[in-house]
Amino acid sequence: MRASRLLLVALVSIAAAFSASAQVNDTYVIPAAANNNGAFGTRWMTQISIFNPQLDYPLRVSVVFMPSGGLKGIEKLVDVRANSVVFSDNILDDLFDASGTGSLLVATFPEDNPGVPNDMVSRSFLVVTNTYNNRSSGTYGQTIPGVWTGLEDDGISSIAHGIRNIAREGWRTNVGAVNLGRQNVMLRMTIYNANGVKLRDEPFGLPPFGHLQMPLPIEVDRGTIEFLLDDPSGEAVVFPYTTTIDALSGDSMYQTPILLATAKSLYGKKAIDPIAGKRIDTATARTVRATATSLGVASLVEEANGFRIAK
Repeated sequence: MRASRLLLVALVSIAAAFSASAQVNDTYVIPAAANNNGAFGTRWMTQISIFNPQLDYPLRVSVVFMPSGGLKGIEKLVDVRANSVVFSDNILDDLFDASGTGSLLVATFPEDNPGVPNDMVSRSFLVVTNTYNNRSSGTYGQTIPGVWTGLEDDGISSIAHGIRNIAREGWRTNVGAVNLGRQNVMLRMTIYNANGVKLRDEPFGLPPFGHLQMPLPIEVDRGTIEFLLDDPSGEAVVFPYTTTIDALSGDSMYQTPILLATAKSLYGKKAIDPIAGKRIDTATARTVRATATSLGVASLVEEANGFRIAK
């Protein structure tokens, strides 16, 4: 009998501690996704690839779209065969018939996978997206991977650096975040120049289970943004990001801010245990899912390069 490659991942995790275990999960956030016209004639869409590494069984994966502005989320289920990929070149249109911007929560739930052992490793999968500007001359995009460690109101901040927002040189930066919590929260941004001089403090309010994005409100060249969460409820996990765009080409660079903390402080005393700390899990994902409208199961079309989500 073949051993699941996820069993190997689990064994490597024990041997290599946190660094290996951080590569696979059953719950991910894609902080930014789009099917939307942008500035300077750009057109942004989000490609997605979902891979099931399990060798012996399929997985049913939940994808929840949380639109910008705190609008009600929508969910659709995607069946991914064993050791196979499901993809879309425009996930918001193909899966949800939606336009605009927002965030994605991608997760597997035990109730959707009744024949699968109810543990994180057995329901683990991989997801990656590319939000790209589709032009007649070619595409220019930014890879936005699935993440699961975000900000809590615990005094730990995160940093994005090398930020460029200079209109005269054609650089613009947007900042955004998604709130996986039931209450309004305040994300506080402190913007510094390249020499470490504070330029501005900027509050950034986020609705429950909501995504927002806005232009950076001040010019800066190779500066730094520090994000800190103010959450009176103490329950939210927030995923901020930055995206810097070259207006001359439409090319872009995405950053997930780095938490200013060690793995030990984030995940508890046992570095091999990725369950503690800020890691979102099935319970967190279920609270988001409960607020979304279910649209059923996606249709798939088998092609030479995998299974494509059909609109």
